[in-house]
Amino acid sequence: MKVKNLSQEASKLRCLLNGACKFDVTDLAERALSPQILQSVGYLDSAQAVDSLYADPYWPKWDSPWWHMTLLFEMGLADRIPERALDAFQSVARKHFIDVFPLKEEEIPAGCDTTRNIYCFCALATAMQILEARGLRSDEVIPWARSWFARYQIADGGYNCSEEVYLKETPRSSIVSTVPMLEALLKLSERGLSDEEEAILDRGIQYLLDRRVFKSLSKKDAVIDADFLKLTFPRFYEYDVLRGLKLVTDWAVKRDKKLPMVAIEEAFQLVAAKVDVDEPSIEIERQFYAGKRTLAKDESGAWSRGHDVSLFPLLEAVGAPGPSPFLFKSFMLMYENLHGLLQRA
Repeated sequence: MKVKNLSQEASKLRCLLNGACKFDVTDLAERALSPQILQSVGYLDSAQAVDSLYADPYWPKWDSPWWHMTLLFEMGLADRIPERALDAFQSVARKHFIDVFPLKEEEIPAGCDTTRNIYCFCALATAMQILEARGLRSDEVIPWARSWFARYQIADGGYNCSEEVYLKETPRSSIVSTVPMLEALLKLSERGLSDEEEAILDRGIQYLLDRRVFKSLSKKDAVIDADFLKLTFPRFYEYDVLRGLKLVTDWAVKRDKKLPMVAIEEAFQLVAAKVDVDEPSIEIERQFYAGKRTLAKDESGAWSRGHDVSLFPLLEAVGAPGPSPFLFKSFMLMYENLHGLLQRA
């Protein structure tokens, strides 16, 4: 598909920006999901949630306070996270997580639980975005966090939560690990980046553009993961093509960069084909978080693997397969970005 066809394809969806198609998804969610939202907010404002955070600020999946907070953030409702939970999370996170992503055994401090006391890049970047969304300076709450962008960026421009990758002769990044880090750095750019951080961000975006948001370089243009073509919400740390498109178009608009349309046209075509213009809507196509296992406390109070995950009402309601106002909002924001970039070209 040629670039001019991308413009034609985008023009077909122009109606989505007009009249009744422009609605406040956050307001819609507040009204339609009010009971489930209130239940999560009430839980986060409880002694039970504080106790859970101090036991572990992350585990278990998917029903610890961390996941309630992350879901509210993804829904655009970070302002609904109670101060009580946010304060407890900040307090425990400062002590709980070590300040390095250990690549060698000698970097692991004595007493460190390598499953529970180490931030993965996805979790750290998500925490930074939640804090920033609440008007907090994430690099003050987690003073060492900002150094990770330079310290752990792989030569190809991305990151990888598998530490053994860094020890290979030619380390390769994971798109799943990379995107949250770039989202966090782009959010930090609103307060200003150093020259080094600007270069890190631009290299990371180039990593995505080189792969056309979903294609493998090492496997001769094969799709990195077929699941990435199926949209999902909430994402937590999961990736799909719409998330990638939203990120690269946000970057181009916020940083006033030229976006090579040839790098995104195929991904845009795939996502645009999923939009029901008559409704208008876009659907959740998979639930990546269902049927998983998690680390949790057993009957003796010890942390162990292999427990069934637990969902909570808001997650069940928001993540149900079918039309998603949150995915549609994400598409609309991406489309507005793209339309502006095409007009500017």
